[in-house]
Amino acid sequence: MGVGGAGMSALARLLFARGVEVYGSDDAESPVIGDLRDLGVGVWTGVRPQRIQADRGWVVRSAAVPEDHPEVRACVERGLEPLLYSEALGRLTADADTIAIAGTHGKTSTSAMASVVLRRGGVDASHIIGGEVDQLGGGGNAGESPWLVVEACEFDRSFHRLSPRAAAMLNFDHDHFDCYPEPQDMLQAYAEFGARVRPGGLVLVPGAAPGEVTSMLAGDVTVGRVGADDSCDVYPRELEQERGCFSFTPVVFGEELPRVTLSVPGRFQVDNALFALALAVWAGADAAGACVGASEFTGVRRRFEVKVGAGGGEVVSDYAHHPEEIAAVIATARQVFPGQRLLATFQPHQHQRTRALLPEFADALSEADHCFIADIYGARESGEVTRSVCASDLVAAVRDRGGDCDAAGALREVPERVVSAFRRGDVILMLGAGDIDQVVNDVLERV
Repeated sequence: MGVGGAGMSALARLLFARGVEVYGSDDAESPVIGDLRDLGVGVWTGVRPQRIQADRGWVVRSAAVPEDHPEVRACVERGLEPLLYSEALGRLTADADTIAIAGTHGKTSTSAMASVVLRRGGVDASHIIGGEVDQLGGGGNAGESPWLVVEACEFDRSFHRLSPRAAAMLNFDHDHFDCYPEPQDMLQAYAEFGARVRPGGLVLVPGAAPGEVTSMLAGDVTVGRVGADDSCDVYPRELEQERGCFSFTPVVFGEELPRVTLSVPGRFQVDNALFALALAVWAGADAAGACVGASEFTGVRRRFEVKVGAGGGEVVSDYAHHPEEIAAVIATARQVFPGQRLLATFQPHQHQRTRALLPEFADALSEADHCFIADIYGARESGEVTRSVCASDLVAAVRDRGGDCDAAGALREVPERVVSAFRRGDVILMLGAGDIDQVVNDVLERV
């Protein structure tokens, strides 16, 4: 239930590929629903409890689907066991050699890269990833090996239900303020996630990670630090960059691997690749093949996804919804499109996040040549929180920092505002985790 979501659709794909009889429902049609239907999964839209015919099995719901939903009730009445998505994922990881990848940023891309790297290195791992990965045939699939790669989400501490053999903690920037009021709350949650790694396993962390995130590990779990130089266990040598794409020689626990030339831009992708390669080599992948896989990785939809409009205009669609992510996208765009004007359009995701990180958002967005702020996309928020901040507050904060910024209004108004500011040679950045992707095609048709 909620099968159109990224994680839920990936779970459906994996189970279907394993021969499980899978059905799914969602509120509305979407490309993901269409893809599942084409695959052979029995999916429908709307509330149709009469479609529930099974008398054994499980009903898995996303966190967005309430426990008292009519279809959930119909399933339970017929004897199906109810599970949250995170609970179902936890059961799968308990029965597999699981590699779980967590972090405030980068976990979707790194999970996808790790899956490609493992496969190219001779380890046919299953995967469940919260994004569409064309190179892997989607966000979920079943492999022939015992290994399973999962994206481990920190929201609502759902990653505490996983039982990995190996884990990566990519970064710890404060987010999900409804779950973690203080940064220390998040660090504690990561420490508890690390404690779930099985004895004899591996945990990878950034070189500057605070010691508390590894303070609860089992005694024989190996800790590897990933960073920029040989003070870490995993690092790049001879790092070079050309138009935003980096090449380097990976060093993994003292072993120099074949050189990697990334096809996806951004300095952060070097770190993603180092985490992915270290996990893959530890899991038994052939190092040379793994490095080829890292070089061949083509990315995830809506992660610096470059599209060309009807008139040749360039548009970058990206899921960035945290200041660090926005800053990384703008910095990468400067390298990929040197000398070109950047028009950033951002739809903030959640009022609470926007209010808590308003100065940081303003700092990041002021680095664009011009930016538009769409109305805030609300999710899981009270009326009091919703009234506490609005898009115009962020517009004012960007202007206070010397940035060129305007309000874009409701989502339907965004294409007109963006196109009216567009000049030939500009690059448009469409940023956000809400529904801003729904108007990307409207912009492409007009640039």
